[in-house]
Amino acid sequence: MMKSVGMVVIFGACLLLSPWVQKAIAQSTATASLRDRWRAPTYEGLTLGKSKRPDVERVFGRPAWSGHPEDTYDNPVPSLISYEYENVGAFDGRTVIIMDRRTEVVAEIYLYPDYRKPPITLKDILARYGDLYTERDSALGPCPTAQERSRYRPPPRREFPFFMLYPGRGMYISIDSELKVQEIVFLRGCA
Repeated sequence: MMKSVGMVVIFGACLLLSPWVQKAIAQSTATASLRDRWRAPTYEGLTLGKSKRPDVERVFGRPAWSGHPEDTYDNPVPSLISYEYENVGAFDGRTVIIMDRRTEVVAEIYLYPDYRKPPITLKDILARYGDLYTERDSALGPCPTAQERSRYRPPPRREFPFFMLYPGRGMYISIDSELKVQEIVFLRGCA
């Protein structure tokens, strides 16, 4: 029985590739092209970059808390406003909507699962969203710059959390060491 093989020509030499290697290259190419096609996501009818504060209130009502979100150093970010909700829509947990304070346009949406409920697992994510994602290591973060990606050397073993980027859905998901979802994040763009 003859197996299908592909050929690659490198410096005039012809190399035969096994079907497994061909599949890996095809998946890598598909993933790379998906990375270039980040789409502005829509969540519960809210489209990032288009929907505004009145749309958020129409969908979820008045927030349980609103104010300025904090940066990584716990400093308030006055140019942004955050609306926070508990158990709204079809999601059990905390939903955080980040908007531009001046324009009131939705910029980001964060979903944090309720730890008291049955967890959302990696298996659940793959069943719901499929396998067209790009995985990013913990040290690299979900949205590194091109320069950060070029300098990065992956560790010998997977570190946690790791990030699953779904460019066609405009989101990434953080997965912890028990293969449970820590957060689901919808962004207007991610490198």
